[in-house]
Amino acid sequence: MPDIESSSYGESRLRMLRVIARGDRHDPRDLTIGLRFEGRLDEMVPGEAIKNLVHRVVRRQDHAAAAIESLAIAICDGILHAYSSIGLARVEITEQPWARLDVAGKAQGQAFTPGGVERRMAVVTGNGTRTAVLAGLENLVLLRTGSFFLASLDAKWAYTSPHIAFAPYRTGVRQAIVETFAWQKGMAVRETLRAMADVILESYQEIAQVSLTLRERPYRPVDLLELALETDALFVAHDEPVGIVEISVERDQV
Repeated sequence: MPDIESSSYGESRLRMLRVIARGDRHDPRDLTIGLRFEGRLDEMVPGEAIKNLVHRVVRRQDHAAAAIESLAIAICDGILHAYSSIGLARVEITEQPWARLDVAGKAQGQAFTPGGVERRMAVVTGNGTRTAVLAGLENLVLLRTGSFFLASLDAKWAYTSPHIAFAPYRTGVRQAIVETFAWQKGMAVRETLRAMADVILESYQEIAQVSLTLRERPYRPVDLLELALETDALFVAHDEPVGIVEISVERDQV
């Protein structure tokens, strides 16, 4: 029987809540981490060893408050350094934001509620020599009432380098998406998505490619006549197929 030269294995859905204490103020990091490796089947690294390594990296104070892209790079580098049998490592992190509770006009230092349905994500792939970083957001809900449009958006963007201050880029990309959606009122869905991608690529030279996926939520007006007369309208959810539009735009190679 021929030998198996390589294999793929890993760990999925490693859930952890890292609490960063700054005096009486706490900052929670709610993370779900998935890992995938390529290497020889007879040299597979035990899952418990991988989990312990991930826990050590996440517990480190200099990594705890870092952007999830930087945290994923640290985990990927740590795994490749510790285990020479792994030729390629892929680390995926999804973060659930938490919002600080406000009581009597005062933000609470240690009380929180989930910060909505939107998620941050990052994927880092490395082989010890090269590192690729993909960032994104999932389930950004967008609503326009004029021509009634309700949808959720997933966005992913690829960086040209792993040596980037990721947090401001993430904030800027999200802002570009929501501002473009707000301004492009009369455009078709695909044109709106293309406008979003163009703004991101024009604004950030360190982003090489953008992928956007939009899923329409099927709400329909109860009375079309009311909508035509521009009076208050009632929309109800329909159990029907959800429309999906996807685009991927790469930066022009000079």
